[in-house]
Amino acid sequence: MIIGVIKEQTAGENRVAITPQIAELLVNQGFEIIMEQNAGKNAGFDDDSYLKKSVKIKSTANEVLSTGNIILKIWAPSKDEQLQLKNNQLIIADFSRCPNLNFHFNVIALEKIPRLSRAQDIDILSSQDNLAGYKATLLACNKTNRCVPMMITAAGIIPPLKVFVWGLGVAGLQAAATFKRMGAKVFATDLREETSQQALSVGAEFISPDTVINFLPKFDIIICSAGRYPHSPTLIDENIYKKIPPSTIIIDISGNVSQKIESKNLSREYNLASQISNSASRLFARNLYNLIQLIYDANSQNLSINMQDKIIKSIYKEHS
Repeated sequence: MIIGVIKEQTAGENRVAITPQIAELLVNQGFEIIMEQNAGKNAGFDDDSYLKKSVKIKSTANEVLSTGNIILKIWAPSKDEQLQLKNNQLIIADFSRCPNLNFHFNVIALEKIPRLSRAQDIDILSSQDNLAGYKATLLACNKTNRCVPMMITAAGIIPPLKVFVWGLGVAGLQAAATFKRMGAKVFATDLREETSQQALSVGAEFISPDTVINFLPKFDIIICSAGRYPHSPTLIDENIYKKIPPSTIIIDISGNVSQKIESKNLSREYNLASQISNSASRLFARNLYNLIQLIYDANSQNLSINMQDKIIKSIYKEHS
């Protein structure tokens, strides 16, 4: 059975779906792996590193897409890429930003992995959002003209930054935890009241959602991380934005800030995992490897799709 991997064509995407380490594990299970030339280059994996793991390198994406039984991608194939696919291939990717098209292939939609304990090791959203929260922290630190922790010097005391994390999913919790480790005074909120304990666990002070607007003038940095772009609520519209000091750094990683707002201190970053492409690819590839173990029978070396499995039922769609 052939697994194919191509270079991602989505603008700004530097990740690759398979790393050399995971390729070796799959080859040892009986898979043949073919990859487009330089597919892993932007993530720090050159072709030689794959060749050493018995991966076959092809010069074009078409050679891969038209040959592989399973195609592994970060994002769903574009319209042009779909034209190169064969009927009934299995495509494993994130389809969250893909328009509703009439696919002629079978799909495993990674964004639909259910939040079950036994699905944690295949949950690409958690692994990638975790890195996004970390990277959002670094971006905010780079944009601010202040230091993060309290500084006590002979010349005086500099207070710690006040950071607000708006949305306590995986990314928000990681952002809060990272800022806390760096010495910031961290505040956080989420519409889900049960997240108050999670905020406390990473050292953040939980703010009731009903009172957030009263605190906005006090923050030096705001991380917006509620939901997932493009399916996320608008938290900061033009009226709310007027209550935020112009010097406040805002990193919007979920699409929570109105598109009508423009500021040099506002950064919209909807694919931060791509900016840590090496680490993100390692986690993504491991997620895919674990997923393949659910759908592959090593003895027969064929796919075994068990539609009675709650995970598979949630993510698999067969072409009809």
